[in-house]
Amino acid sequence: MELFRSYSFFTIPTESIELLPKNWKLKVFMALFSAVLSSSFFMLFKYSLQSMVANMFITGQIRHRGDDSVRLLTLQISFVLCIATISFLSVVSTILHSAASYSSKTLTLKHLFPSIWRTWTRPLITSLYVSRLAIGYVVVAVILASPLLMYSSRVTFWLAILLRITPSIFYLYLFVAWALAVVVSVVEEGCYGMEALGKPAALVKGKRVQGFLLRVSVDVVVYTIYEAYRMILGHKGLMNPTMYALFVVSVASFAMIFLVLAYTVLYFHCKREEIELHGSFFLPVR
Repeated sequence: MELFRSYSFFTIPTESIELLPKNWKLKVFMALFSAVLSSSFFMLFKYSLQSMVANMFITGQIRHRGDDSVRLLTLQISFVLCIATISFLSVVSTILHSAASYSSKTLTLKHLFPSIWRTWTRPLITSLYVSRLAIGYVVVAVILASPLLMYSSRVTFWLAILLRITPSIFYLYLFVAWALAVVVSVVEEGCYGMEALGKPAALVKGKRVQGFLLRVSVDVVVYTIYEAYRMILGHKGLMNPTMYALFVVSVASFAMIFLVLAYTVLYFHCKREEIELHGSFFLPVR
């Protein structure tokens, strides 16, 4: 570990890995809870969708297509909201637990839920601001690239690809400040929304590239795991879309938890090095 720590990029991932054994039982519980709950909702959505579509074809309710469309849309929105809620609560609990572990404090399951209850509104408001910025950014990027696809020349095609790749890279660069904004809204009492979004801009100076490479590295590892699954199981693995989807959901849940842990460590590094840490951070643990 000391060899990797000598390179600045490896400092955050190395400390994040070293942080995993601290309060490991609660970490394992949170990771499994998030993965199992997400997978359960996925299976429920899958079978509900199949049942609804099959019923539409069997009964031949052509006159009620409008009602069927409303039901399908309601089911999809419900699924997205459930997954978003699970993801949000997993992020908040991971930040609280990681911050406690980094500060050499113990956060038990008994104290975790009251802590989430006392803090969830701040990261929720900040997450809504972040989501609005992210959606706006994606819409603008797509609008800028789409006109080029209307022309069939090779030059315009590659220009369109370039205009999509470049914003994607810049999005990951912006993601660092957005992720830290959520961390700030959890660990710093009374800081949320635009105030939480403004703090990381100054907080992450000098470490934004490190945070960017951290996100890219996690994405590469996750992609490698998915490809390894496809290579090991081959055609047989892809023939079972349910198992593959459950595998994807589980890996994504564990990857998200580690990424949140790593960004929490990055926050403490930035706070200690650039602002001077005074006392302990707000942790709603009694």
